[in-house]
Amino acid sequence: MHEQYALSESTLLALETFLDGDANPNGPDFAGMHGFLTGLTVGPRGKLDEEAMLACFDDEAPLPNAQASADLYSDLQAWQKSIHAALYHGVRLVLPCPLHAEPNDDTPLNSWCAGFMEALFLDEDDWYRIDEDEIADMTLPMLVLSDLIEDPDLMPLRRDRKMLAGMTSEIPELITSIYLHFHAPEGH
Repeated sequence: MHEQYALSESTLLALETFLDGDANPNGPDFAGMHGFLTGLTVGPRGKLDEEAMLACFDDEAPLPNAQASADLYSDLQAWQKSIHAALYHGVRLVLPCPLHAEPNDDTPLNSWCAGFMEALFLDEDDWYRIDEDEIADMTLPMLVLSDLIEDPDLMPLRRDRKMLAGMTSEIPELITSIYLHFHAPEGH
């Protein structure tokens, strides 16, 4: 990781404690937040802004204290910048959860994928404006694993252990591909 953008272990631990705790009734858990920040980073929005922050916490302040909410926002922006730095420098993004999913069982990867798709849904028109089929193909594993869309065509994919294993293993490379799709200079 590029140290300039790396978050301290204590900050990440504090984020995990808050996001996975009872004090966070409106926001995603730790894995889901990483997925959300990753979706913002690789997609057309490119960063965590105030609109995305509000959407992430169901249009509620994440904490009752305004200063604590501002500090959380700052920490989440720093986390998002560390994700961007890794992708920008060609480092394979490491997810904060195992790349493992089970048919009909929620895993942290399902939460990560749900967070990723929530970020996509914020800017859905911009995501699919150009090369809709390519984006649909690249985001299919996240869509299937998120379990956010009730589509009969997706059910067989969710139940097939071998198919799930194949999709989960592709996620890190797909993240890089999506990032390059939206953020690589023209002609590269």
